[in-house]
Amino acid sequence: GDFDTKGIYHCRGGIERYMKTFPEGGFWKGRNYLFDRRLEQVPEQKSGKALEEDVESWCSVCRKPWGIYRGAKVCAVEECKIPVVVCNDCQGADPRKMKCPMCSAGEKFSLRQLSPPRLVNLE
Repeated sequence: GDFDTKGIYHCRGGIERYMKTFPEGGFWKGRNYLFDRRLEQVPEQKSGKALEEDVESWCSVCRKPWGIYRGAKVCAVEECKIPVVVCNDCQGADPRKMKCPMCSAGEKFSLRQLSPPRLVNLE
């Protein structure tokens, strides 16, 4: 996977308001994962087929394209432990095989050496 971004933007009013303003998705790609019983938000008028075409993530075990986060799985690297995407077929896999894309890339992943962004007040 490619971790280069084309910019980081702040959505005034948040992602939920953006999705209500642009029910077909606007520039939004994929799903917005939530850590409550809703699990995710998707643009109301975006088709399931269009959502699947947006998928750029993959199962951390078998590497097949997968864009649904379920099961509270985390990266096996002790210093990392960020949530990882695991497909339905691999939910019962050995947790030691579940590594995030950054840890899977090992030393090749350079964003970890970058200093954090300087946040500015937009008001």
